[in-house]
Amino acid sequence: MEEVQGRIRALERAHGMTFEELEELYLKKRVSRTMLGTYFDWAGLVHAYRGYLEDGELDYVVEEARDLSPDELSLLTPKRLDLLYALTSLRVQSINDLAQKVRRNVKNVYQDLQVLRKLGFVALRKRGKRNLVPEALVEEITFMIR
Repeated sequence: MEEVQGRIRALERAHGMTFEELEELYLKKRVSRTMLGTYFDWAGLVHAYRGYLEDGELDYVVEEARDLSPDELSLLTPKRLDLLYALTSLRVQSINDLAQKVRRNVKNVYQDLQVLRKLGFVALRKRGKRNLVPEALVEEITFMIR
């Protein structure tokens, strides 16, 4: 959600207008062909944001290509990939809950989550005073080797 809001703000700054102002230009057929792609991308972001506000569900996928260094790639061990997969398919309330569900030591799960967080695949959200809830930031990872 934060990424969607950030992208909307970035588009507003880059184009010096709100989406509503761009949409008005679009409806009046005053948007150049070069701006059409931007308009549709922006519309998708705004639609996802409004949907989230209405029903609490974010329906927007951001495709991102990242070049991982060999050192970063070596951090994606089978156990960490399994943990990431489990995190995308299970509802967890805490790191302890995740560790129990994957039948691993809490300390090792926490360390693996820290590595995945540094790589940008996981966020740790604070709930309450001491509870950290892991959240997957990716749905799919495709490896392309050149």
